[in-house]
Amino acid sequence: MSNKRSILVEKIIMAILAYVFAWGLTEPYVFQAEGCIKANSVTALMVFLAAFLAFSWVFRHSTKRTRIVSILPAVILGTCYRVGTEFYATGHLNLKKISLYTGIAVTALVFWLALTFIYTKLETLSLRFEISGKSGFWKFYERHQLLCYFILIIICWIPAFLAVFPGIYSYDAYPQVLQIIGGQGLSAHHPLLHTWLLNGCFIFGKWLTNDYNMGLMLYTLIQMAFMAAVFAYVLKRMRSYRIPAAVRVFSFLFLAVNPIVQIWVCLTTKDTIFAGFFLLVMVETVGLITDSRNFFRSKLNVIRFIAWCILMCLFRNQGIYILYLMGIVLVLCLRGFRKKCLLTFLSAAVAVNIFTGPISNGLGVEPANPREALSVPIQQIARVLTQDPDHVTQEEKDTVYEYIPEEYVNQYLNVTSDTVKEGFNAEQFREDPLPFFKVWLSIGIKNISAYVDAFLYLSCGYFYTDYTPYWVEFILYDGAWLDNGQNILNISRNSLFPAYDEYLRGVSEQLTHEKIPVLSVILNEAFPFLVLVFVGSGLLIRRKYKLMLPLLMVFAFWGTMLLGPVLAIRYAFPIIVCVPMMMSMLFMQGGGQEPDAVKPDVKA
Repeated sequence: MSNKRSILVEKIIMAILAYVFAWGLTEPYVFQAEGCIKANSVTALMVFLAAFLAFSWVFRHSTKRTRIVSILPAVILGTCYRVGTEFYATGHLNLKKISLYTGIAVTALVFWLALTFIYTKLETLSLRFEISGKSGFWKFYERHQLLCYFILIIICWIPAFLAVFPGIYSYDAYPQVLQIIGGQGLSAHHPLLHTWLLNGCFIFGKWLTNDYNMGLMLYTLIQMAFMAAVFAYVLKRMRSYRIPAAVRVFSFLFLAVNPIVQIWVCLTTKDTIFAGFFLLVMVETVGLITDSRNFFRSKLNVIRFIAWCILMCLFRNQGIYILYLMGIVLVLCLRGFRKKCLLTFLSAAVAVNIFTGPISNGLGVEPANPREALSVPIQQIARVLTQDPDHVTQEEKDTVYEYIPEEYVNQYLNVTSDTVKEGFNAEQFREDPLPFFKVWLSIGIKNISAYVDAFLYLSCGYFYTDYTPYWVEFILYDGAWLDNGQNILNISRNSLFPAYDEYLRGVSEQLTHEKIPVLSVILNEAFPFLVLVFVGSGLLIRRKYKLMLPLLMVFAFWGTMLLGPVLAIRYAFPIIVCVPMMMSMLFMQGGGQEPDAVKPDVKA
């Protein structure tokens, strides 16, 4: 009798959950501006019945640990989607509406059901770990994996290179060219190594053919070769970890055929090469934590890891903060190897600081402007002063104008901080930064909603995939700084593959990929965040705690994106290329193996 009663109670609970599920989909801003279904429709009844069966299956087949751990990612994704949906529908997030929080709860319930189902199925999912063959190609592939991957990736990228020939001169290339070729002097605002590489290619191309376009072609080829080598190395490492063939095939397609990647490897922006070094550090970190003994036993491994860390930091300023964070965490977590780990990260940090300190000072490099790290506070203050000035005292205004002149505050645009921060008084901030933070805090306490809106305008697209916000253009595909006398190098596009050029331009300007279900999500700049949350929770369920440490790198970089000056896919590119490696971690056997530990007779 008691058994029948417990079954009845369970069914009642399933029915309540299914009803909440169906009711939630009738409410606005759950997944779209209007309800996904109508409350008085047969569809609502069908959704209720489907949800009832789904909840029953999940509770019958999933483990308690899976159900509990899935709550956290469900709440995170539920919050992101409920907030993102309302914000992009209205341009404002009403923090006082009860429906905001009930909507988050319902959306989280939807994600919880989906995630619990997926995690449960993954435990029993059978994927082929090997692809084998007896042909001459397979024998060659077995012996020369790195070369094979490299050649295949380059072949996939050739159409893109021909389409944009000699390359895409865009984003910060012109300001960097002005530093050396333009004679303005070096600045730490852009990474010196990238500035030297870019200008060096242009100067060599000009010397060789009297045409800077040859220099652009040279830079593009060097960057393509480097990124192809990095991706080939990653794919080879994935095979050594015995990642299922299906995952490796997806990874190859994601890195080689993905139009976003193809465009970015032909662009002059610093983000591309930094992404390569960032990915290398992440891959080496996996090896460091999964087989620490063998890692530190090899001097080559340690030297290589230190080199990648140094170059990661020198190709983008955020790298040093990621290095510090990973160093602290790994030293604390890797018992038995703390001293070696500390010396490794300390060596990289010292080398970076010597380069950015004494060496840069000796070269007369102008230090970076602190405004680059203050985009969000600057934007929040400017939003309140321009849209609700009555909520700011005259004393607060006077303090703000000491750091940001009034004429720049009045140039506020909700989608980018560049117009306001251009006038930021760096000298005043360096001399006395405390009043700036005090006035930012005092204004924010009275205008929390405006601060939240200002933050979301600069960050929401990094965690919400159903909308692709961008300022000016999604990708500056046809270049930048080519008008008004700024094209001092006479750079010109001479496409050798017009049809492919139109395809890539469609992705960059019309976002043609967003018309294709599934693909539109995979190519979205928020997709890495979804993968990060999904994989991190999956590893937690499987108790593979060590493998969560490399994900901390991705999370840390994603966090710096939220503080950036504008929503742009270029800022997300370094973690976009990490998607295959993140996904692979779910399938690493026993927490992962070092390549040298894999038996030589293991097939592809």
